Amino acid sequence: MKRFLRIITSNITVSFLFIVMELFLLGLFIYYASSYYYIVYISSVVVNALVIVNLMNREANPEFKISWLVVVIFLPFFGTILYLIFYKRRLTNKEKVLWGRIESELSANDRGLEALSELGATYPHGAAEALSIMKDDGTSALYNKSRINYFPSGEEYYESLLRDLAEAKCYIMLEYFIIAEGAMWDGIYKILSEKLTLGVTVMIIYDDVGSMGLLPKGDLKHLSDMGAFVLPFGRVTPRISPAHNNRDHRKIGVIDGTVAYTGGVNIADEYINEKKRFGHWKDGGVRLSGDGAMGFVRMFLSSFVFCGGALPGKLPEAIDPPIMSDGGYYLPFCDGPLPTPTAYGGKCAIMNLINSSAETLYITTPYLVIDYSITEALLAAAKRGVDVRIITPGIPDKKTVKIMTKSSYRYLIDAGVEIYEYTPGFIHEKLLVSDGKYAVVGTINFDYRSLVHHYENAVFMAYTDTVKKAHDGFIKNVAESCRIERSAARLSLVEKIFKIGIRVFAPLL
Repeated sequence: MKRFLRIITSNITVSFLFIVMELFLLGLFIYYASSYYYIVYISSVVVNALVIVNLMNREANPEFKISWLVVVIFLPFFGTILYLIFYKRRLTNKEKVLWGRIESELSANDRGLEALSELGATYPHGAAEALSIMKDDGTSALYNKSRINYFPSGEEYYESLLRDLAEAKCYIMLEYFIIAEGAMWDGIYKILSEKLTLGVTVMIIYDDVGSMGLLPKGDLKHLSDMGAFVLPFGRVTPRISPAHNNRDHRKIGVIDGTVAYTGGVNIADEYINEKKRFGHWKDGGVRLSGDGAMGFVRMFLSSFVFCGGALPGKLPEAIDPPIMSDGGYYLPFCDGPLPTPTAYGGKCAIMNLINSSAETLYITTPYLVIDYSITEALLAAAKRGVDVRIITPGIPDKKTVKIMTKSSYRYLIDAGVEIYEYTPGFIHEKLLVSDGKYAVVGTINFDYRSLVHHYENAVFMAYTDTVKKAHDGFIKNVAESCRIERSAARLSLVEKIFKIGIRVFAPLL
């Protein structure tokens, strides 16, 4: 039943139904209205021409435009309707007011200018990278009175999260794409229940599609009855809306404003290998403590308000003094699809690090469905002598995505990029390490859905020992992976046909 619900609500299913309806209407038209063919045909051509002119003059990724052109041209009736409904989401007046409040009330007062100035005095390049991200995300700030810990597995991430949840004294904020029944949730639920009896404020956000059919509904209702604030992001409704395509893929845990977690780990048993789905599930994340945790408080509250929650009269403050700096610089940031103020910040951060890398560029991603601009940036990095290595899953969670990932291999390998597949199973970690100096860890995948359609978050870190630990962790993963040679990247005839069809529509899915 759970799998069925996911299938019938997917974009591919909806698109297929529209195509069937298009063919059905075309048949009806031929049967009943053949005498009016020329009038309808000319009208259709005029409308399509106007839509195409409008599309070509919009600011968007060229591949995104091409996909819509194919839809509009080959589905002259429903293609136009799909374009008008789904091309670009427009904020309602209520949402505009909410975003205005979020920008004005949740923006960091000084944007971390003191830390930025300090970083710039020693490492100008690092300051430039941070400033670029800050301009994309209007509520982010740079922090230097913090410590960070890198977790190379979901199990370590979970154990640390439980310890910090048990120490909560004031408030707990949890925002996850997936919250599912199981052992992982049971451990968290037990602590949340105890904390609510002690007066700790508990706030939970889950994505309504990501958690569909998986939620521990009884537990969430019990927490809500005890006083917890539990909100779904993007509740699925019968109405057709482009908002349904924009999911909350963020993973954020905050305790008392002094500790924050992010990474690839959702609240579901496969992420800690309590459930085996695709071999060994390799994930990762970070724990940021000190003043940097407040960056995640702002992110969470922006989602909370957008889901209908009431913004606190005063922004929750950290209840303990900031922890002594470990010498690093940290910039928590988030992004989301247009027309939100933080659109495409994740892609810009990734592109900046790819383009500026001089020696090494290491990437771990479960989905490598990259557009032209990222492909060209990776090729250029490899050609200028950068050691570019990418790890993808050995056992995929989605066979269709595996074909699209594999289709990117030969171009990259020909330019000198080393591609590895994680032999033990599925690698879900999202990691980018550049020159052993900078790293981005968070929820951002290398695919259209993550970079264009989803709400994501991550933390940029510079000049900290944790970057070296992430670097070393990547090398360890390489040792457990199989290097893909050019001959092994060849697609079968069936895969080629499938790739051609999916590649056209990939930016829309």
